[in-house]
Amino acid sequence: MISRPQDRIKTSQAVVIVVNFILGTGILTLPRTSVEKVKTPDVWISVILGGIIAMIAGVIMVKLSQQFPEKTFYQYSQEVVGKWIGRLFSLLVVCYFLATSGFQIRSMAEVISLFLLEGTPTWAIIIPFMWIGLYLIMSGINSIARMFEIIFPITVFIFLLISLMSLGIFEIDNLRPVLGLGVKPVLNGIKTTALAYTGPEIMLILLVFMEQPNKAVKVILVGISIPLIFYVITVVM
Repeated sequence: MISRPQDRIKTSQAVVIVVNFILGTGILTLPRTSVEKVKTPDVWISVILGGIIAMIAGVIMVKLSQQFPEKTFYQYSQEVVGKWIGRLFSLLVVCYFLATSGFQIRSMAEVISLFLLEGTPTWAIIIPFMWIGLYLIMSGINSIARMFEIIFPITVFIFLLISLMSLGIFEIDNLRPVLGLGVKPVLNGIKTTALAYTGPEIMLILLVFMEQPNKAVKVILVGISIPLIFYVITVVM
């Protein structure tokens, strides 16, 4: 679908969408999974390297999309590789987003059930969120962007509050020695940490709705940098 004037979003809104798309239940599981993989205090380096890899991949996607203004990936893919192969790629992307959505909503339901609504059936937690999501999708990209703008500052406030509460038990010596066992453990953890940054691929579709698509590279860099900072603080604390 070609974007229409009423479907345009600001650069700041695009940044917030990317940030919210990346941040999820991974922020709760990343410290455990990354430390289990790296097994050294240098796990924070793996987190940073994973973010850099995500930035590079995001910039490549943005540069590709900028070659086809006013078109989403589903449209220009057929021009790049042909009609049928393009449709196959589009179907794979749809399946990817469906699988990602299913994973995220199930993870969210498990976390809510564990910390907030113990004993509540999983379906009773998932269905309200799916209804709200459907309502937002029917209202268009602007409604989704405005909702994320409301959620983002609340998320930042709660995250910083929890981080500050952890300062009392924080010990900097636990991060030493840096690279005490060499670079190999850090590299072993990159695969795990890079997966925590899945989300830049949303720019394949989001760019066409931006008021200033020429600023899409800035959007992807800032949009990944914020979760990177969140992840590093979470792992270190």
